[in-house]
Amino acid sequence: MTTPSLAADPGSVEEIGRAVESRQTDPVALLEASLRRIDTVENQVHGWRLLDRDRALAQAKVLRQEADAGRIRSPLHGIPIAVKDVLDVAGLPTRAGSSTRANIARSTIDSQIVAQLRTAGVIVLGKAHTTEFAYFDGPPPTRNPHNLDHTPGGSSGGPAAVVAAGMVPLSLGTQTAGSVSRPAAYCGIAAFKPSTRGWSSFGVVPFAPSFDTVGVFGHRVSDALAAARVLMPPYLRRSVALPSPPSIGFVTDPITDVASAAVTETLRSASEALAGAGFRVEQARSPVPFADIIGLHKMAIEYEVSHAHPGLEHNPEVSAGLRDAIGRGRLIDGHAYRDVCAALDAVRDRFWATVKFDALIFPAAPDVAPEGMKTGDPRFIVPFTVLGGPIVSIPVAFDAGGLPLGLMLIGAPGADAAMAGIAQQVAEVVELPR
Repeated sequence: MTTPSLAADPGSVEEIGRAVESRQTDPVALLEASLRRIDTVENQVHGWRLLDRDRALAQAKVLRQEADAGRIRSPLHGIPIAVKDVLDVAGLPTRAGSSTRANIARSTIDSQIVAQLRTAGVIVLGKAHTTEFAYFDGPPPTRNPHNLDHTPGGSSGGPAAVVAAGMVPLSLGTQTAGSVSRPAAYCGIAAFKPSTRGWSSFGVVPFAPSFDTVGVFGHRVSDALAAARVLMPPYLRRSVALPSPPSIGFVTDPITDVASAAVTETLRSASEALAGAGFRVEQARSPVPFADIIGLHKMAIEYEVSHAHPGLEHNPEVSAGLRDAIGRGRLIDGHAYRDVCAALDAVRDRFWATVKFDALIFPAAPDVAPEGMKTGDPRFIVPFTVLGGPIVSIPVAFDAGGLPLGLMLIGAPGADAAMAGIAQQVAEVVELPR
């Protein structure tokens, strides 16, 4: 028996924004619609760690009064969002998916990203599930809305699933390895991961601070971009002249040998469609083996988590995988860590000096979301997290079993504004109908 899909469109952020501004709808009505959808599907998807209904309603009423008075804070005015439970939200506990923080006090202030979104008129509806401390292991109870027998990915599985199930139009996640890009692909939605550490990490529970980066999920590319443009700091928001037509490099590396036939076909189809639409499309072989980058990244993040959370190594409440990672990191000395950092810098310099396209394309995962609760394979994403540029996740297809497939559109570090513009053009050609 085929599991029925619970995926749903929560509505276009741009269209919602226009409707709020023209007073065809209002923030209270938007919040109530989200809550109705949550009441319908959350008991099967399990995306929320906690809901803050009363305070969200109080926010919505204030924002409705402002809209009625003609004061619209931003294009996101009145949009309900979910926040991954590694980001502080004032008045709510940040449990980071771990029983070790079950009794932690409520946060007294917002993380900076949450504060920015509140200023922009967003309604913070609650916290979404994460793996334990945003590691690969310790999966939450969240299910993939397209098929409840499959993982939504991780570590940002909760934030991705609540958008994919139509509960909210936007959510915040974090990426240290592949934790925004992979759940977006598995759940058939879009995401924007800025240049590494491009948005503030103040108020984020650390895992590996050199890589921990806040990103945003949206049902469609335009949704994620609308939020990204609000969150981009000024130095990344500078307008740039977009090339016409943009050059798109389809990156090749031996790790793609494990890609499924569906993933391979998705790449071929996207390449042909973009070329047919007038884009300059070429293959681009990575000058650095991605397997080498993955090995360096693993050493760096394990060293950093061992220093961020040394007390967890022998805590029986913590998942075995995380304890083991902390133990391995503890055995890496400071000299070896500095050598790894230097090697990572050299990798970035070599890659971006050699691979010169306006944007790159790469699959987000070797296959669709696997069955079960494991978070999935991050190896296709890690190299681009290390390389440091913005990543836009684009939902592009379904496999024969009805599970989504996604591609990553990648830019050079600092090219966030340009990538937003190019992503709009690329999405018009390859994005699944929304």
